[in-house]
Amino acid sequence: MASDLNLPATSFDAPLSAEMLAEIEAARETLAAAKAPSTRRAYSSDWNRFCAFCDDRNFEALPAHPDVVALFIHVEANAGTSPITLGRRVAAINHHHQDAGLIAPVARDTGGVVSAMLAGARRRYARPPTKKAPADADAVKQMLATIEGTGTRPARDRALLALGMAGAFRRSELVDLQLRDIAFAPKGLTVTIRRSKRDQEQKGTQIAIPQGRAIRPVTLLKHWLHHLDLADPLAGDETGSAPLFRRLTRSNAITASPITDKTIVRLIKSAASAAGLKGDYSGHSLRSGFLTEAAANRANVFKMQQHSRHKSIETVAGYVRSIEIHDDHAGDDFL
Repeated sequence: MASDLNLPATSFDAPLSAEMLAEIEAARETLAAAKAPSTRRAYSSDWNRFCAFCDDRNFEALPAHPDVVALFIHVEANAGTSPITLGRRVAAINHHHQDAGLIAPVARDTGGVVSAMLAGARRRYARPPTKKAPADADAVKQMLATIEGTGTRPARDRALLALGMAGAFRRSELVDLQLRDIAFAPKGLTVTIRRSKRDQEQKGTQIAIPQGRAIRPVTLLKHWLHHLDLADPLAGDETGSAPLFRRLTRSNAITASPITDKTIVRLIKSAASAAGLKGDYSGHSLRSGFLTEAAANRANVFKMQQHSRHKSIETVAGYVRSIEIHDDHAGDDFL
């Protein structure tokens, strides 16, 4: 299998030693790390969806005929599945064939029907991307104002919102933050991001978070850390290898488990609703909110890219263009 080790037989029939078995198990873990956990979960869901599609129509899912995969793409596209998700589902089908030691449908698609169907779906079912509402500085201040009290949950939630926006963090990055990743500095905070969507090899990067006067991310984070200190057994070992943001029980007791990305989404949506904010707020709103606010304040686009860790400056420049669309208009002097 592509995701497992099928070692050839040894030159003698003696059972494998404990050391050899440990080597094989460790090698399997390394092989599994080739794909991020989120990718593996998505592939599993995509494959189950394809299997259900085949079962309903009496098609064979493994091995799958390229024409069946093409029909699956059409049905999914017609149901509103985005082109990006369609591409991932085809990748998942290919992955599961390789996993079973079979030739992937795309590799057997001599007529190119799968790639042609993907291209057709992109043309026929294209729709403008859905933009989530950015949580800019004013929105975050209003959201923070709805979180009342000095207890553990309010302290955690305020720190999550403030730091999430100030660092232009992805949800996965916030979930992965450890106590050791936080270092206080005279001008604020240095955060080490050990792994992210664009850095699966964990080269890591550091970003600076200023003290702030309006949102005050550093102060709000210190409030949350104070609550962690009260639960010292859960604060992690001397290396700080414990989650920064923890899951809480219904009674607001701190656990040793990290929050999930769903925790962040629920918090953003509930705080936006409580603040009476209009628009579709999501887990991406804090990240896009930082870039929107930075563009509005005429921040340097290269500094914005450095802080948000985008690989392409074109993505960051899009925020600037949307803010400056009416500035220095070509028709100002004659319209």
